[in-house]
Amino acid sequence: MARKRAKKRGYFLAEARERMERKGTVGKFGRATASKIKRGLSKGGKEAKRAAFAKAMKTIAARRKKKSRTTTR
Repeated sequence: MARKRAKKRGYFLAEARERMERKGTVGKFGRATASKIKRGLSKGGKEAKRAAFAKAMKTIAARRKKKSRTTTR
């Protein structure tokens, strides 16, 4: 089965969230702290995937927060 492609750039987060809701994995990783991400990445398997996703989301959120601060001033 072919994957659906996002029509516009920037909607991948919403699609990822929807996919996680369908699978029932929203919130399975818990609060994404640096130590928890590091521990999850070292475990491997599903835990590593969840940790990698959490790390990527934290990076994106930090970039967006930084960008919004510079545009409002």
